[in-house]
Amino acid sequence: MLQNAFLAFLWTNVYTDEGEGAFIKLMGWLWSVYQRMLCQLKERLNLRRDKMEPRGGYYSKKLPDVMSEYNLSIEDYEIIKELKYDKVWLVKDKKYGRKLVVKRLEKTKSVFPILLHQKLDKSNLLVPPVILSRDGEAYVQIKERYFYVNEFVGSLKKISTDRRIEALAAFHKTARFKELRGIDEGLEEEGLEGFLNDYSLKIKQMCDWGESVKNPALKKKLVEMERMGKKIYQLIQSYDVKSYLQKMKDKHSICHADYNMNNAYLTKEGKSLILDFDFANFGPPIYDFRFLMESLMRKEDQDMKKMLVSLFTIYFDKLPEDRRYRDLYLLDSMFPHDFYSQVSSIVNKEGLNGLEKNKKRLIQLAGREKKKYRFLLKEELK
Repeated sequence: MLQNAFLAFLWTNVYTDEGEGAFIKLMGWLWSVYQRMLCQLKERLNLRRDKMEPRGGYYSKKLPDVMSEYNLSIEDYEIIKELKYDKVWLVKDKKYGRKLVVKRLEKTKSVFPILLHQKLDKSNLLVPPVILSRDGEAYVQIKERYFYVNEFVGSLKKISTDRRIEALAAFHKTARFKELRGIDEGLEEEGLEGFLNDYSLKIKQMCDWGESVKNPALKKKLVEMERMGKKIYQLIQSYDVKSYLQKMKDKHSICHADYNMNNAYLTKEGKSLILDFDFANFGPPIYDFRFLMESLMRKEDQDMKKMLVSLFTIYFDKLPEDRRYRDLYLLDSMFPHDFYSQVSSIVNKEGLNGLEKNKKRLIQLAGREKKKYRFLLKEELK
Protein backbone atom coordinates (compact mmCIF):
# COMPACT_ATOMS: atom_id res chain seq x y z
CA MET A 1 0.00 0.00 0.00
CA LEU A 2 2.84 2.39 0.95
CA GLN A 3 4.63 1.36 -2.24
CA ASN A 4 1.56 2.31 -4.39
CA ALA A 5 1.24 5.66 -2.61
CA PHE A 6 4.90 6.38 -3.24
CA LEU A 7 4.59 5.51 -6.98
CA ALA A 8 1.52 7.72 -7.22
CA PHE A 9 3.47 10.57 -5.62
CA LEU A 10 6.26 10.13 -8.17
CA TRP A 11 3.81 10.11 -11.12
CA THR A 12 1.94 13.22 -10.05
CA ASN A 13 4.87 15.28 -8.74
CA VAL A 14 8.05 14.16 -10.43
CA TYR A 15 7.09 13.09 -13.95
CA THR A 16 5.43 16.41 -14.68
CA ASP A 17 6.68 19.82 -15.60
CA GLU A 18 6.06 21.03 -12.06
CA GLY A 19 7.72 18.00 -10.48
CA GLU A 20 11.34 19.13 -10.54
CA GLY A 21 11.12 21.10 -7.28
CA ALA A 22 9.14 18.37 -5.58
CA PHE A 23 11.72 15.81 -6.66
CA ILE A 24 14.51 17.82 -5.05
CA LYS A 25 12.49 18.09 -1.83
CA LEU A 26 11.90 14.35 -1.89
CA MET A 27 15.56 13.53 -2.27
CA GLY A 28 16.42 15.92 0.55
CA TRP A 29 13.89 14.26 2.81
CA LEU A 30 15.19 10.77 1.96
CA TRP A 31 18.75 11.90 2.65
CA SER A 32 17.82 13.30 6.09
CA VAL A 33 16.02 10.06 6.98
CA TYR A 34 19.10 8.08 5.93
CA GLN A 35 21.36 10.28 8.07
CA ARG A 36 19.15 9.89 11.15
CA MET A 37 19.04 6.11 10.76
CA LEU A 38 22.82 5.98 10.32
CA CYS A 39 23.41 8.03 13.49
CA GLN A 40 21.06 5.82 15.50
CA LEU A 41 22.84 2.72 14.25
CA LYS A 42 26.24 4.15 15.20
CA GLU A 43 25.02 5.05 18.69
CA ARG A 44 23.70 1.54 19.25
CA LEU A 45 26.94 -0.02 18.00
CA ASN A 46 29.08 2.28 20.16
CA LEU A 47 26.94 1.59 23.22
CA ARG A 48 27.24 -2.13 22.70
CA ARG A 49 30.99 -1.84 22.09
CA ASP A 50 31.45 0.19 25.31
CA LYS A 51 29.63 -2.48 27.27
CA MET A 52 31.08 -5.53 25.60
CA GLU A 53 34.52 -4.54 24.32
CA PRO A 54 35.90 -1.48 26.15
CA ARG A 55 37.64 1.14 24.11
CA GLY A 56 40.88 2.71 25.29
CA GLY A 57 44.50 1.64 25.57
CA TYR A 58 46.13 -1.75 25.14
CA TYR A 59 45.25 -3.03 28.62
CA SER A 60 41.64 -1.85 28.41
CA LYS A 61 41.24 -4.49 25.72
CA LYS A 62 42.66 -7.09 28.12
CA LEU A 63 39.96 -6.51 30.72
CA PRO A 64 37.77 -9.41 29.50
CA ASP A 65 40.71 -11.73 30.28
CA VAL A 66 41.11 -10.16 33.71
CA MET A 67 37.42 -10.25 34.60
CA SER A 68 37.08 -13.87 33.51
CA GLU A 69 39.51 -14.71 36.33
CA TYR A 70 36.86 -13.34 38.68
CA ASN A 71 34.08 -15.44 37.14
CA LEU A 72 32.67 -12.50 35.20
CA SER A 73 31.94 -12.99 31.52
CA ILE A 74 31.85 -10.08 29.10
CA GLU A 75 28.07 -9.89 29.56
CA ASP A 76 28.40 -9.81 33.36
CA TYR A 77 30.09 -6.42 33.67
CA GLU A 78 30.07 -2.95 32.21
CA ILE A 79 32.79 -0.31 32.34
CA ILE A 80 31.39 2.82 33.94
CA LYS A 81 34.49 4.98 33.69
CA GLU A 82 38.23 4.81 33.09
CA LEU A 83 39.61 6.54 36.20
CA LYS A 84 43.23 6.53 35.01
CA TYR A 85 44.01 5.91 31.36
CA ASP A 86 44.74 2.24 30.73
CA LYS A 87 45.41 1.69 34.44
CA VAL A 88 42.33 2.06 36.68
CA TRP A 89 38.71 1.28 35.75
CA LEU A 90 35.40 1.64 37.56
CA VAL A 91 33.25 -1.36 36.65
CA LYS A 92 29.63 -2.32 37.25
CA ASP A 93 29.35 -5.98 38.25
CA LYS A 94 25.89 -6.91 36.97
CA LYS A 95 26.22 -10.49 38.14
CA TYR A 96 26.60 -9.71 41.85
CA GLY A 97 25.10 -6.21 41.89
CA ARG A 98 28.10 -4.15 42.97
CA LYS A 99 30.70 -1.69 41.70
CA LEU A 100 34.34 -2.66 41.41
CA VAL A 101 37.65 -0.87 40.93
CA VAL A 102 40.08 -2.72 38.67
CA LYS A 103 43.74 -1.65 38.87
CA ARG A 104 46.81 -2.47 36.85
CA LEU A 105 50.28 -2.13 38.36
CA GLU A 106 53.18 -0.75 36.34
CA LYS A 107 55.70 -3.26 35.04
CA THR A 108 58.27 -2.07 37.58
CA LYS A 109 55.94 -2.86 40.48
CA SER A 110 55.82 -6.13 42.40
CA VAL A 111 52.76 -7.62 44.09
CA PHE A 112 53.80 -6.02 47.40
CA PRO A 113 51.14 -3.25 47.42
CA ILE A 114 48.43 -5.77 46.52
CA LEU A 115 49.38 -8.17 49.32
CA LEU A 116 49.68 -5.24 51.74
CA HIS A 117 46.16 -4.13 50.77
CA GLN A 118 44.92 -7.66 51.41
CA LYS A 119 46.64 -7.79 54.82
CA LEU A 120 45.13 -4.46 55.82
CA ASP A 121 41.71 -5.64 54.67
CA LYS A 122 41.94 -8.53 57.12
CA SER A 123 43.00 -6.20 59.95
CA ASN A 124 41.01 -3.62 61.88
CA LEU A 125 42.05 -0.85 59.50
CA LEU A 126 39.31 0.20 57.08
CA VAL A 127 40.34 -0.11 53.42
CA PRO A 128 38.35 -0.96 50.26
CA PRO A 129 37.55 -4.72 50.45
CA VAL A 130 39.78 -6.87 48.23
CA ILE A 131 38.04 -9.23 45.78
CA LEU A 132 39.70 -12.62 45.37
CA SER A 133 40.01 -14.35 42.02
CA ARG A 134 38.34 -17.68 41.28
CA ASP A 135 41.63 -19.29 42.41
CA GLY A 136 41.47 -17.48 45.74
CA GLU A 137 44.29 -15.05 44.89
CA ALA A 138 44.38 -11.30 45.55
CA TYR A 139 45.60 -10.61 42.00
CA VAL A 140 45.89 -12.06 38.51
CA GLN A 141 48.72 -11.79 36.00
CA ILE A 142 48.02 -10.94 32.35
CA LYS A 143 50.82 -10.27 29.86
CA GLU A 144 53.49 -9.68 32.54
CA ARG A 145 51.26 -7.21 34.40
CA TYR A 146 49.49 -7.59 37.71
CA PHE A 147 45.80 -6.71 38.02
CA TYR A 148 43.74 -6.63 41.19
CA VAL A 149 40.17 -5.80 42.08
CA ASN A 150 38.57 -4.21 45.10
CA GLU A 151 35.04 -3.11 45.92
CA PHE A 152 34.18 0.48 45.12
CA VAL A 153 33.31 2.43 48.27
CA GLY A 154 30.83 5.17 47.42
CA SER A 155 29.49 8.22 49.24
CA LEU A 156 32.91 9.19 50.57
CA LYS A 157 33.28 12.56 52.30
CA LYS A 158 36.21 14.87 52.89
CA ILE A 159 38.08 14.16 56.07
CA SER A 160 39.15 16.75 58.65
CA THR A 161 42.82 17.40 59.41
CA ASP A 162 42.55 15.80 62.84
CA ARG A 163 40.89 12.64 61.50
CA ARG A 164 43.48 12.45 58.71
CA ILE A 165 46.27 12.49 61.30
CA GLU A 166 44.49 9.82 63.36
CA ALA A 167 44.16 7.63 60.27
CA LEU A 168 47.89 7.87 59.53
CA ALA A 169 48.74 6.87 63.09
CA ALA A 170 46.31 3.93 62.80
CA PHE A 171 47.98 2.86 59.55
CA HIS A 172 51.44 2.94 61.14
CA LYS A 173 50.19 0.98 64.12
CA THR A 174 48.68 -1.69 61.87
CA ALA A 175 51.03 -1.89 58.86
CA ARG A 176 53.69 -4.08 60.42
CA PHE A 177 53.87 -7.33 58.49
CA LYS A 178 56.96 -9.51 58.77
CA GLU A 179 55.47 -11.98 56.31
CA LEU A 180 55.73 -9.41 53.49
CA ARG A 181 59.51 -9.33 53.80
CA GLY A 182 61.44 -10.58 50.78
CA ILE A 183 58.73 -9.98 48.19
CA ASP A 184 60.65 -7.08 46.68
CA GLU A 185 64.20 -6.30 47.81
CA GLY A 186 63.87 -2.82 46.33
CA LEU A 187 61.21 -2.02 48.93
CA GLU A 188 63.38 -2.79 51.95
CA GLU A 189 64.77 -0.07 54.25
CA GLU A 190 67.61 2.09 52.92
CA GLY A 191 69.50 2.34 56.22
CA LEU A 192 71.29 5.16 58.04
CA GLU A 193 73.39 6.31 55.09
CA GLY A 194 70.38 6.69 52.81
CA PHE A 195 68.40 8.46 55.52
CA LEU A 196 71.13 11.08 56.10
CA ASN A 197 71.95 11.46 52.40
CA ASP A 198 68.42 12.75 51.83
CA TYR A 199 69.28 15.86 53.86
CA SER A 200 72.79 16.43 52.49
CA LEU A 201 71.69 16.14 48.86
CA LYS A 202 68.87 18.63 49.40
CA ILE A 203 71.27 21.09 51.05
CA LYS A 204 73.71 20.82 48.15
CA GLN A 205 70.92 21.32 45.64
CA MET A 206 69.68 24.45 47.44
CA CYS A 207 73.25 25.77 47.41
CA ASP A 208 73.45 25.22 43.63
CA TRP A 209 70.12 26.98 43.10
CA GLY A 210 71.27 29.95 45.17
CA GLU A 211 74.40 30.30 43.04
CA SER A 212 72.41 30.14 39.80
CA VAL A 213 69.98 33.01 40.45
CA LYS A 214 70.76 36.71 40.01
CA ASN A 215 67.81 38.34 41.75
CA PRO A 216 69.20 39.57 45.13
CA ALA A 217 65.99 38.97 47.12
CA LEU A 218 65.55 35.42 45.79
CA LYS A 219 69.24 34.61 46.24
CA LYS A 220 69.02 35.75 49.84
CA LYS A 221 66.08 33.42 50.55
CA LEU A 222 67.78 30.45 48.91
CA VAL A 223 70.90 31.06 51.02
CA GLU A 224 68.70 31.28 54.15
CA MET A 225 67.05 27.95 53.34
CA GLU A 226 70.43 26.33 52.74
CA ARG A 227 71.80 27.58 56.07
CA MET A 228 68.65 26.52 57.88
CA GLY A 229 68.96 23.06 56.35
CA LYS A 230 72.62 22.77 57.41
CA LYS A 231 71.81 23.75 61.00
CA ILE A 232 69.03 21.16 61.26
CA TYR A 233 71.16 18.51 59.57
CA GLN A 234 73.91 18.96 62.16
CA LEU A 235 71.39 18.48 64.97
CA ILE A 236 69.93 15.37 63.29
CA GLN A 237 73.42 13.89 62.96
CA SER A 238 73.88 14.27 66.71
CA TYR A 239 70.66 12.33 67.32
CA ASP A 240 70.69 8.53 67.62
CA VAL A 241 69.02 8.04 64.24
CA LYS A 242 70.48 4.56 63.92
CA SER A 243 68.54 3.41 66.98
CA TYR A 244 65.28 4.80 65.56
CA LEU A 245 65.77 3.14 62.18
CA GLN A 246 66.64 -0.19 63.78
CA LYS A 247 63.57 -0.06 66.01
CA MET A 248 61.29 0.61 63.04
CA LYS A 249 62.96 -2.22 61.13
CA ASP A 250 62.47 -4.61 64.03
CA LYS A 251 58.76 -3.71 64.06
CA HIS A 252 58.61 -4.26 60.26
CA SER A 253 57.10 -0.80 59.85
CA ILE A 254 55.68 0.03 56.45
CA CYS A 255 55.43 3.46 54.86
CA HIS A 256 52.37 4.39 52.80
CA ALA A 257 54.68 6.72 50.80
CA ASP A 258 51.80 8.63 49.17
CA TYR A 259 49.66 9.71 52.11
CA ASN A 260 48.40 13.00 50.70
CA MET A 261 45.11 14.91 50.78
CA ASN A 262 43.46 12.44 48.38
CA ASN A 263 44.20 9.11 50.03
CA ALA A 264 42.03 9.26 53.14
CA TYR A 265 38.27 9.88 53.39
CA LEU A 266 35.28 9.40 55.65
CA THR A 267 32.66 6.78 54.85
CA LYS A 268 28.96 7.54 55.19
CA GLU A 269 29.15 5.82 58.58
CA GLY A 270 31.80 8.33 59.67
CA LYS A 271 34.74 5.91 59.67
CA SER A 272 38.19 6.73 58.23
CA LEU A 273 39.09 4.91 55.00
CA ILE A 274 42.62 4.77 53.58
CA LEU A 275 43.31 4.26 49.85
CA ASP A 276 46.08 3.61 47.32
CA PHE A 277 49.07 1.57 48.46
CA ASP A 278 50.93 1.46 45.13
CA PHE A 279 54.06 3.19 46.52
CA ALA A 280 54.15 1.47 49.91
CA ASN A 281 57.46 0.09 51.19
CA PHE A 282 59.28 -0.97 54.31
CA GLY A 283 60.62 2.19 55.89
CA PRO A 284 60.46 4.57 58.87
CA PRO A 285 57.05 6.18 59.48
CA ILE A 286 58.74 9.59 59.75
CA TYR A 287 58.61 9.82 55.94
CA ASP A 288 54.80 9.63 55.96
CA PHE A 289 54.67 12.11 58.85
CA ARG A 290 56.77 14.53 56.80
CA PHE A 291 54.76 13.98 53.62
CA LEU A 292 51.49 14.66 55.40
CA MET A 293 52.88 17.83 56.97
CA GLU A 294 53.97 19.10 53.54
CA SER A 295 50.56 18.28 52.09
CA LEU A 296 48.75 20.11 54.90
CA MET A 297 51.02 23.14 54.69
CA ARG A 298 49.98 23.69 51.09
CA LYS A 299 46.34 24.28 51.98
CA GLU A 300 45.68 27.96 51.42
CA ASP A 301 43.34 28.33 54.38
CA GLN A 302 45.50 26.27 56.75
CA ASP A 303 46.35 27.67 60.18
CA MET A 304 49.93 26.42 60.28
CA LYS A 305 50.44 26.67 64.03
CA LYS A 306 47.17 24.89 64.78
CA MET A 307 47.99 22.21 62.21
CA LEU A 308 51.44 21.55 63.69
CA VAL A 309 50.06 21.29 67.22
CA SER A 310 47.41 18.81 66.01
CA LEU A 311 49.93 16.81 64.01
CA PHE A 312 52.31 16.22 66.91
CA THR A 313 49.68 15.89 69.64
CA ILE A 314 47.25 13.54 67.89
CA TYR A 315 49.86 11.38 66.19
CA PHE A 316 51.87 10.60 69.31
CA ASP A 317 48.75 10.21 71.45
CA LYS A 318 47.71 7.43 69.06
CA LEU A 319 51.26 5.99 68.93
CA PRO A 320 52.62 6.44 72.49
CA GLU A 321 55.30 3.78 71.91
CA ASP A 322 56.96 6.08 69.37
CA ARG A 323 56.86 9.19 71.56
CA ARG A 324 60.50 8.65 72.55
CA TYR A 325 61.43 9.64 68.98
CA ARG A 326 59.39 12.83 69.03
CA ASP A 327 62.48 15.06 69.00
CA LEU A 328 63.67 13.47 65.76
CA TYR A 329 60.28 14.13 64.17
CA LEU A 330 60.51 17.70 65.46
CA LEU A 331 63.93 18.27 63.89
CA ASP A 332 62.86 16.70 60.61
CA SER A 333 59.79 18.96 60.52
CA MET A 334 62.03 22.03 60.94
CA PHE A 335 64.02 21.14 57.82
CA PRO A 336 62.79 23.00 54.67
CA HIS A 337 61.59 19.84 52.91
CA ASP A 338 58.51 21.46 51.37
CA PHE A 339 60.50 24.44 50.06
CA TYR A 340 62.94 22.01 48.44
CA SER A 341 60.11 19.94 46.91
CA GLN A 342 58.37 22.92 45.36
CA VAL A 343 61.56 24.51 44.01
CA SER A 344 62.61 21.14 42.59
CA SER A 345 59.22 20.83 40.86
CA ILE A 346 59.65 24.25 39.23
CA VAL A 347 63.18 23.45 38.03
CA ASN A 348 62.09 20.09 36.59
CA LYS A 349 59.27 21.73 34.63
CA GLU A 350 60.81 25.05 33.62
CA GLY A 351 64.55 24.71 34.13
CA LEU A 352 66.66 27.11 36.21
CA ASN A 353 65.04 30.06 34.45
CA GLY A 354 61.84 29.11 36.22
CA LEU A 355 63.33 30.26 39.53
CA GLU A 356 63.44 33.89 38.45
CA LYS A 357 59.96 33.64 36.92
CA ASN A 358 58.52 32.32 40.19
CA LYS A 359 60.58 34.50 42.56
CA LYS A 360 57.54 36.01 44.30
CA ARG A 361 56.09 32.60 45.10
CA LEU A 362 59.45 31.20 46.21
CA ILE A 363 60.09 34.14 48.51
CA GLN A 364 56.68 33.52 50.10
CA LEU A 365 57.45 29.81 50.50
CA ALA A 366 60.76 30.61 52.17
CA GLY A 367 58.96 32.97 54.54
CA ARG A 368 56.51 30.22 55.46
CA GLU A 369 59.36 27.77 56.12
CA LYS A 370 61.05 30.33 58.36
CA LYS A 371 57.83 30.87 60.30
CA LYS A 372 57.44 27.11 60.78
CA TYR A 373 61.06 26.80 61.88
CA ARG A 374 60.73 29.51 64.52
CA PHE A 375 57.50 28.05 65.85
CA LEU A 376 58.93 24.53 66.16
CA LEU A 377 62.17 25.88 67.63
CA LYS A 378 60.17 27.30 70.52
CA GLU A 379 58.39 23.93 70.69
CA GLU A 380 55.01 25.53 71.30
CA LEU A 381 53.21 22.27 70.56
CA LYS A 382 51.18 21.86 73.73
